[in-house]
Amino acid sequence: MTSLRHEDLWRPARDLPFLVFSAAVALGLVRAADQPAFTAGFAGTKVSLVPADAAFAALAACVVWRLLGGGSLPRPTRAVTFAAAAFSGWLLASSAANGGEAVVAATKLLEYGLIGLGAVLFIQRRVQLWLFVGVIVAVETVAVGYALLAFFDVPPLEPASPGGRQPSFLGEHGLASLSNLALTFALATLFAPRRRLRGLAVVAGVAGALGLVLGAALAGLLGLYLGIAAILGLAVARGAATRRAVTLTVATALVVTVGALALRSGDLAAFARYLGVSERSEVQDENAAGWSQRLIYAYVGGRVFLDNPVLGTGWYGRLPPSEYARYLPDARARFSDQPPRYFPSRTEGFIPQQTYDQVLYELGILGALLFLVLVGVAATATWAAGRDWPRGDPDEPAAYLPAAWVGALVGGLAGAALFGGIPLAAIFWITLGVAALAPSLVPPPAARRSGLERSTVGVHAG
Repeated sequence: MTSLRHEDLWRPARDLPFLVFSAAVALGLVRAADQPAFTAGFAGTKVSLVPADAAFAALAACVVWRLLGGGSLPRPTRAVTFAAAAFSGWLLASSAANGGEAVVAATKLLEYGLIGLGAVLFIQRRVQLWLFVGVIVAVETVAVGYALLAFFDVPPLEPASPGGRQPSFLGEHGLASLSNLALTFALATLFAPRRRLRGLAVVAGVAGALGLVLGAALAGLLGLYLGIAAILGLAVARGAATRRAVTLTVATALVVTVGALALRSGDLAAFARYLGVSERSEVQDENAAGWSQRLIYAYVGGRVFLDNPVLGTGWYGRLPPSEYARYLPDARARFSDQPPRYFPSRTEGFIPQQTYDQVLYELGILGALLFLVLVGVAATATWAAGRDWPRGDPDEPAAYLPAAWVGALVGGLAGAALFGGIPLAAIFWITLGVAALAPSLVPPPAARRSGLERSTVGVHAG
């Protein structure tokens, strides 16, 4: 096994901007609701500031210092970075017409984008990529440990659902999405014979699998399947799809699927009754709420989009009643067998349930196209980087990691919307940052021929 020497590992870790970036990532993966908060007034609304905001401010200072000090975006990273900037620019601009509260909501989401920019600027060596993955795995391990304690109702915790789905400190969808980052990293190492950090991969695999089961998010399972599809596709393209690696990957997916579906069996049975696939009970099943409610919200969101198809409503933190209340009578008529509590409130606002329809009705066709371009550019960049990475390189798992994370993100966004203050926002920008970084991580052709490339050599092109 090829290992990283102690001095090779810790010299890049002592880089101050990289340390600030790592701290911002770790704090961004904790729900703002679970952090101590300070509330202040701004633009006629209240803004809650948490430790993650302070970390983002420090990261912003490091970014500005780097750029003003003569640094620049590495050329291979610019396609994804510029696509992300275009999407972010439209999101922020669209919020301006909706008042101070909407601008604050957009800003709180986009500040997480500093994580993506930090990845591009401060992961300058491949060893730093593995240190960054180590941060992800460390947070994942703590989150899963907390979730396990809650699952078994260990004092002094007072979990809402012992023995059921667990949110940990990320929320169910956040836990599942973070678990996908860890688990796909572990699976990627199976396709690299000279892989580094096998111990980290084992921890990531165990924690990632447990996290996906405990979060029990079906969108998380979809993300896992798409991430695995990216890994297998690249493995076939690279001629690295061994029987052992493929078998272990498929077996892992099956075990995780069985575990997650076991925790969701009541929900799935209730939804089947709602659809009429199985016998319906006379009393509305409480477990069907998550599914039927998503259908109701998708219907109302679709009506909002049809009235604002090109530019959308503009970005909101929470859609105000003025944008959707007029569609509620039609929704109640269409879903007449559903109880009133499943419908959006006429007074408290409409909370989007999935990123894709959120983008469509808040940012319109223009925003949807910018979003599709962003995802497409990220997928293309990561696939090209994975295809071009040399076989047998000690850092070969990095050939699969960015594409797998993009695939996992595409699935995960089907289960939750984007807001500031939630770990999914951090995972969104982490993934895009690594996708942007991917082309500059590929060893140069000369190093491939000589076989002398070291992971501690700078990787950014000018």
